[in-house]
Amino acid sequence: MKRIVLLMLISGTVVLAQVDDDHAGHDHAMPAEEAGHEEHESLEVEVAEGGLVSRMASFPAEIQMNRDRAAAVSPKYAGTVRELHAQIGDTVKAGDLLATIESRDTLVNYAVKAPVTGTVVVRGRSVGEPVSEESVLFEIADLSSVWVEIYIFPQYRHVAEKRQEVHLIAPDGDEIEALVDYVSPLIDPVKRTMKARCVLNGAGDDFSPGMFVRALIAVESVQATVRVEKDAVQMMNGETIVFIQDEHGTEPRDVQTGLSDGTYVEIKTGLEAGEKYVAHGAFAMKAELVTSGLDPHAGHGH
Repeated sequence: MKRIVLLMLISGTVVLAQVDDDHAGHDHAMPAEEAGHEEHESLEVEVAEGGLVSRMASFPAEIQMNRDRAAAVSPKYAGTVRELHAQIGDTVKAGDLLATIESRDTLVNYAVKAPVTGTVVVRGRSVGEPVSEESVLFEIADLSSVWVEIYIFPQYRHVAEKRQEVHLIAPDGDEIEALVDYVSPLIDPVKRTMKARCVLNGAGDDFSPGMFVRALIAVESVQATVRVEKDAVQMMNGETIVFIQDEHGTEPRDVQTGLSDGTYVEIKTGLEAGEKYVAHGAFAMKAELVTSGLDPHAGHGH
């Protein structure tokens, strides 16, 4: 019987060998150090071990201004706008001059100043317009801190709770972790969702107010006896495989998987804790094996 052994990656190419099972471990499978080549830098080998694996569900989410870090600016007295000193997008500091208002009662001009430091996100009046004490001249927000409003589907309402970890993915693929800060006890009668909220600090432009993002939350978890990194698991000829490495080289092995999240995959059978496996570079190895035309299951007894 023959079996396929992938010895190493040489200059990005997998070296394949057919090894007689009766002579496995002999000189037929040349060890990497005898080949005179260095392992390709993209090939990363890890030791299989146990750990937590969670099934993630994706929920729609929207970035909003942090209302705890925003302030509406109104005139102290009714009057007429004479000057505006800030525009939308301007960064202002607490105490900066924002507008000049002529009082309706005294006809004396007075200054309207910024109550907080932040970015001007709303300018509600133009020069010459009349204003009252209830008029909103400006809205200033600290955009370094935003709210993430997550819309939880009713069937998952029991998995959302305070301090729950959330994995956020922006439209361009940027990712960041956050914690649930608030969960509404009510289901929106129109959207038919329950709202959960995260406070995100210092996330940058990829998580700006008005943007829609995806929120991944664990809805099921298991303490796996063996788990591997997600990139290690490949599909080949309808079978799920992981490339394992031992003293003879590297070869594909059929495995049965369980739960999977964005980082790890639970391995139910086919791989034992303590065995070495290819964590990164498995896709390239599979592609080389496919193009070689060799049977990955040769000698496996299938």
